[in-house]
Amino acid sequence: MVTAMDMDLPELADEIERAVEIVPPRWVDDDEIIELEERYEHRLLMFERFADGTLLVTPPSGWEGGGRDVELGAQVRNWVRSSGHGLVMGATGGVRLPDGSLFAPDTTYISRERWAQADHEKTFAHAVPDAAFEILSKSDRVRTTMKKIAAYLRNGVRLVVLIDPKRRTVYVGREGDAEPRELGDVERVDCSPVMPGFVLDVAAIMDLR
Repeated sequence: MVTAMDMDLPELADEIERAVEIVPPRWVDDDEIIELEERYEHRLLMFERFADGTLLVTPPSGWEGGGRDVELGAQVRNWVRSSGHGLVMGATGGVRLPDGSLFAPDTTYISRERWAQADHEKTFAHAVPDAAFEILSKSDRVRTTMKKIAAYLRNGVRLVVLIDPKRRTVYVGREGDAEPRELGDVERVDCSPVMPGFVLDVAAIMDLR
């Protein structure tokens, strides 16, 4: 049996400095994704998968990107704790969507209703989040991240927020949208009705130093 550990990805992975899409010779399943992440643990590489089997390999976001991720996650976590509406996950808690894609949003919110319907006995929850939040870091590529955003919306994620600190631009996609809308340089995003009463403080994320 050929595993992802034997696939011809290694040399390239050791040189990755920015997010890159890799088309493997065959489908890489969830367990093999974990094997790849363990193999490249020294590089802290994240492996995600599009529905067509293409792998998205992303290096660490750096200290600035990491700080923004923490700020984003804290805001969502605080809302979840105060409201009791559901669960929040960081980038290490990947979700497998109905079309077979496997992604790890920077922050994910799943309501208790959707969590109850999900198969979360797997390593990666087989679930459709209510909301997915992404922040573009220096290692991310806009085009590739937009592909992820489209996949979220296509699979039924009700709210998708993409923050681009470099261009000071926010994109928001809601249930029924084929693609996100560009809001420009906004300080806040009202996440209702998906997240009732939650207003994302974008400025606190954008201007984090």
